[in-house]
Amino acid sequence: MDKIELRRGRIINIVYLAMILGLGYLFVRYCFWIFFPFLLALLLAVIVQKPANFLVRKTKLKKGITSTVLILLLFVLAGGIISLLGMKLVDVIKNTIDFITAKITDLPSLIDDIKNWVIGTAQFLPDKAEAKFVTAAGNWFDLIREKSATEIAATIVGSASGDEKLSLSTLTTPLSGLWSTAKRIPSVFVAIIICILSSCFMAADYDWIAGFIKKQLSDEHKRKLSISKRVVFQSLGKLFHSYALIICITGTEIFIGLNILSLLGLYDGGNIIIISIIVALLDILPVLGTGTFMIPWAIYSLITGRIGLAIGLFIIYAIIYVVRQVIEPKIVGGTVGLPSFITLMGMYVGSQLFGFIGIFLVPIMIIIVKLLNDEGVIHLWKPTDDIGESSEEPKPGLLKKLLRK
Repeated sequence: MDKIELRRGRIINIVYLAMILGLGYLFVRYCFWIFFPFLLALLLAVIVQKPANFLVRKTKLKKGITSTVLILLLFVLAGGIISLLGMKLVDVIKNTIDFITAKITDLPSLIDDIKNWVIGTAQFLPDKAEAKFVTAAGNWFDLIREKSATEIAATIVGSASGDEKLSLSTLTTPLSGLWSTAKRIPSVFVAIIICILSSCFMAADYDWIAGFIKKQLSDEHKRKLSISKRVVFQSLGKLFHSYALIICITGTEIFIGLNILSLLGLYDGGNIIIISIIVALLDILPVLGTGTFMIPWAIYSLITGRIGLAIGLFIIYAIIYVVRQVIEPKIVGGTVGLPSFITLMGMYVGSQLFGFIGIFLVPIMIIIVKLLNDEGVIHLWKPTDDIGESSEEPKPGLLKKLLRK
């Protein structure tokens, strides 16, 4: 009878978990962006509570006024940072488009560079094999070069002739995309205004909102809600603070490295500061990191004959990787403990289910679930902190490890 009850309990738990996952999927898939301004407003209201309470004690001002001022300061600061980065990013995008346009115009020369690089890599082969490879590769690249030049000329002639190929129908797709984007701009501004107003109202009435929610819960659920809030905000807060510091260190390394390459005459491009910021922000991507930008850049430089720049970029990336592996455990003070393949799987599944936002959302949700499970708020699996350890002493909770410093 006990086994039957145990199995029944497990089945109920599985069904309950499946329902929660299903509702969570439906919410994120169809309702997330609708409620996003209010979710962000609630998060900001929670964040300003401690500084608001501190200022109320020191200044004797009303909490509603203090919270509203703090919220508005946060939005002004965020708006200023986004505006500065946006202007720099527009310059980078413009320069990148000009660069790509120049390379497309000079596509035959780029193909010749790739051809010379590929042929140069065959020098380690025996003489006969090298001769055959060089002949085959040379003929193949020459064919591509002639075809690309012919297609470019045909495109230019066809566009200039004003024949049927150049009609308004060819502009339908890009114009419709621009129009759909333009139509969404007013809704974005409305969402921002709603978020600002909701943040101010929620921050001012936070005590009433928290009291109302607690009155609807039993004592056990109140305890679990309090623990969940403490675990999530304190643990993830420290985690984000730690990785923000790591991103700053990575940006500094890239800035110094590119300046050294510039002094050596290997890098003649500008916008070192904005490139350092953008590449450092790629550290936000779990598992992938700065390699998503540095490695393709280095490979492209290698193909186009800029060997010194390619070697310099590979060295910068290697230094960033080694430094991160050394400083990350010390700065974070205890990692979340998720295997890399779980994080990578979460990114892939999230991108497939929810698009770009899923790359970040699903790994964060996995981290939150693990934190709550390790602290005993939920019981989905047995804690695994002691796997691979020979000590018999009990391990401290993940929250304590994250907050040790």
